[in-house]
Amino acid sequence: MNKSSIDLETIGWDSFFKKNFSEFKEDGFIPGRITEVQRKNYIVITEAGEIQSRISGKFRFNAQDKSNLPVVGDWVAIKTEINNKGTIHGILPRKSKFSRKIAGNLTEEQVLLANVDLVLIVSGLDYDFNIQRIERYLTLVSRSGSKPVIVLNKSDICDDLDQKLEEVKKIAPEIPIHTLSAELNEGLESIEQYLEKGKTIALLGSSGVGKSTIINKLLGTNRQKVGSVRKSDSHGRHITTFREMIILPSGGMVIDNP
Repeated sequence: MNKSSIDLETIGWDSFFKKNFSEFKEDGFIPGRITEVQRKNYIVITEAGEIQSRISGKFRFNAQDKSNLPVVGDWVAIKTEINNKGTIHGILPRKSKFSRKIAGNLTEEQVLLANVDLVLIVSGLDYDFNIQRIERYLTLVSRSGSKPVIVLNKSDICDDLDQKLEEVKKIAPEIPIHTLSAELNEGLESIEQYLEKGKTIALLGSSGVGKSTIINKLLGTNRQKVGSVRKSDSHGRHITTFREMIILPSGGMVIDNP
């Protein structure tokens, strides 16, 4: 993204975050949203554009556990420095969050994503189709505070579409379900309706279901790397290696997950 100014409302800023930012504003900080986390570096979008940032020593010291550290989707209070750098001094309350328990620790959680409005649960209609996996994703989304939508991809290579669709409807009678073929550009308009200004969408699904292909089609460019899929079991290689929030040209943001 270029360094030109940006309207914060297009990336999710609203009255909720504005209210919770008031104390930071009094101290001279500006708001920004995290689009990418790589080790100790954070890419933050502000009104002035992208700023590469790090957490202040005081903020890191006061964070009682990892769940209090910034993740993709978080709104933060930042102080800008020279050379387009910045320091993160605080995190705003989250509307929603995806988290998991840290291995070997019964109490500490690891937050993966924050402030996601809608989750597209993507499942392939090939050999990788797994109704139990879709159920697990539905449980994860319900705990997060986000709304789920089920996307069944690869309809062009599915011989029993009606049967699979009925299976999904049985476990998710109240959830919107869309079938499409991202590879052939068929049915993508069914999910474009969710791409609203200021709304954040995350894609969840196993490797090889077509998440990156869907994002590329929505972007109109091959930005995300796409891996090959084994014909024997439809499993793909993990090409997406880190979470990234991307601003879509039609409005809204989308997050690709590894």
